[in-house]
Amino acid sequence: MKGPVINTPNLISLTRIPLGFAACMFLVRKSFVPVVIVIFVGVLSDFIDGIIARKTNSVSDWGKIFDPLADKIAIGAFIITLAFVEAVPLWFVILFLARDALIAVGGFLLTKRLGSPPSSNIWGKLSTLIISVYLTTAAVCYMLDSTLWPSYMVLAGLDPLGLLSLGFVLVSLFVYFSESVKILRNS
Repeated sequence: MKGPVINTPNLISLTRIPLGFAACMFLVRKSFVPVVIVIFVGVLSDFIDGIIARKTNSVSDWGKIFDPLADKIAIGAFIITLAFVEAVPLWFVILFLARDALIAVGGFLLTKRLGSPPSSNIWGKLSTLIISVYLTTAAVCYMLDSTLWPSYMVLAGLDPLGLLSLGFVLVSLFVYFSESVKILRNS
């Protein structure tokens, strides 16, 4: 694996894990302002770590692992908590976690075969952003005890933003699988 294990961008990426668990704690307590701040800092850190890595020429194979891993752990914990408080449907959580598990296993196998981890793609990044917005909206509605929120459900417990998130989850899985097959064929 190329590059240092510990550098500034990797440390920023790894901070998303405790931020994700803090967001879960604040969500369960219905602490509106802290949960929104923690989510904002977490999403901001996802952009900042990449910018710093590129500007300081410190992109590393470890960063290619830590960044998506931190996202998967933080968002995974948060979406499980949202299902626990019944703010998102359980089937969506299971689908989301299955997609992340498949991508993680695929990334591990590609890394093992190629010697370095694959880079993330725009569909994965967009998917993470859209899902973050959806989960934040679901958390805000839950914390505010919004009586309007359930009336916006259009299909299987998802509102329009949830359906958009579902689409991005499925498209990002398809694109990741397709790109992985191409990479393996060319290696």
